[in-house]
Amino acid sequence: MTNSISKISEKTYYCPSCKQAMRRIEGKMGPFWGCSDFPKCKTTRNDADGKPSEKVDEHYRCPICTRRMVKADKEKGDYWYCSGFAKGCKVTLADHNGMPELAHRCKSCGFLLVKRKGKNGVFWGCSTYPKCTASYPNINHRPDY
Repeated sequence: MTNSISKISEKTYYCPSCKQAMRRIEGKMGPFWGCSDFPKCKTTRNDADGKPSEKVDEHYRCPICTRRMVKADKEKGDYWYCSGFAKGCKVTLADHNGMPELAHRCKSCGFLLVKRKGKNGVFWGCSTYPKCTASYPNINHRPDY
């Protein structure tokens, strides 16, 4: 009798177009799934919790304009920027374990909130201050709307 070490097998997902196996790819704009028969089959799917999906993972979408977030080149820093940068969307988010950090929007104007320190402690204020003066208390590292 031989001892066999069982490997943890990952589930195989199949391409909806050609039925070949799909593979998870770490792309510049975040992970996605592509057909293993590329370039013959160019089918791709979004990555949702490690599985191919037609739904979009909101972590990799700009919280303002909903375009894809792009990870900056390592020599430029550890952050993500909106792929709509050239079209006027200047959103940048810090990298948090390979994903863009969670962003929060201002309920008054819709722009991003920024964590700030004031005389009474940490709070969330609108990034467009002084144009928008909305602020929210900090509860568990999140704005309390």
